[in-house]
Amino acid sequence: MRPTRAEINLKLLNNNIDKIKSYLDPNTALMTVVKANAYGHGIIDIGKKALKSGARSLGVAIPEEGAQLREAGIACDILVLGSISPNQIELVLDYNLSVCIFSHDIAELLNQRAKEKNKNIKVHIKIDSGMGRIGVRDSDEALSLCFAIKDMKNLILEGVFTHFACADECGSKYSLIQLERFKSILADIGKKGVYTKWVHASNTASIINYPQAHFNMVRAGIGIYGYGPDSGSKENLTLEPILSWHTEVSYLKEIEEGCSVSYGRTFVAKGARIVATLPVGYGDGYSRLLSNRGWVLIRGKKAPIIGNICMDQMMVDVTGIPEVRVGDHVVLIGRQGNEAIFADDIAKLCGTISYEVLTNINNRVPRIYVEDKDDSYK
Repeated sequence: MRPTRAEINLKLLNNNIDKIKSYLDPNTALMTVVKANAYGHGIIDIGKKALKSGARSLGVAIPEEGAQLREAGIACDILVLGSISPNQIELVLDYNLSVCIFSHDIAELLNQRAKEKNKNIKVHIKIDSGMGRIGVRDSDEALSLCFAIKDMKNLILEGVFTHFACADECGSKYSLIQLERFKSILADIGKKGVYTKWVHASNTASIINYPQAHFNMVRAGIGIYGYGPDSGSKENLTLEPILSWHTEVSYLKEIEEGCSVSYGRTFVAKGARIVATLPVGYGDGYSRLLSNRGWVLIRGKKAPIIGNICMDQMMVDVTGIPEVRVGDHVVLIGRQGNEAIFADDIAKLCGTISYEVLTNINNRVPRIYVEDKDDSYK
């Protein structure tokens, strides 16, 4: 097996789901979001384990992800949270997916295609309460769409939902405004006799920060993977990252003062150095923005990245780490000894968020799934 690999700890996944569920009323259903290859963790294995750990349903971004889950034998409700195009409707029908809906045109087309195949499609109306992406924006639009769907014999109006823009900011006035807009629309459609099986608004951050927004279903994404909202959260969930990323030293060399490392000669040694080459690069999803500023862990110590990260390789300075050898274990994300580096740390160096760091780890990196912690890497 390739020495560069990601390890996914399924026991920690279960623990994170348990912690999130501890915030919920027992009657509140949990949807776990597994879009973008389960945030880089592997959609099939994560989907199956999340359901065993208490999730009721799964959320994806596109029908193709839902089809992938169905092909793996997963039979639970799967909601496509993003928009769909007409040429994706066949996937929705063939794989019995629920869809997000916010326009009459797509509703009519869905109903027509479903009628042709003598099937029904479950739909959730998306309310844009202030996120500014997709969704109907007021009660009149919502009512019009609800009534239209009720008249369509092959569509089942199963849910209404929204999404917060600033949920990671505890006490955010904007989140509270969004919540009130959403509740107002719910009240207005309720007065007209429109009720749905599911009402949902909360992602991981709002599960923690806005319990009044739980309704009867929540959508947990980044939290199940071990990353919580930013410091604006009122509580610490003590979530544990479930992914660690490993490689090994493939080559060692000594360089003298004046020698450069990698493309562009962005690193020139000011004295004698010992340099280790690692068989991982931006072709695996390890950001080139970490060139000359990131670090990895070798023998429990930080080794700074030197020179530009290449597509398939990168170099680190191990001058201050005694007895480094070819084949030594290297941690890119995770713990080693008393040191640790996680996606949040890398995100800060790159000026981004943990979501992007995790989803950038591409399929060239094998995923290994374990049920318990493995101390062999420490």
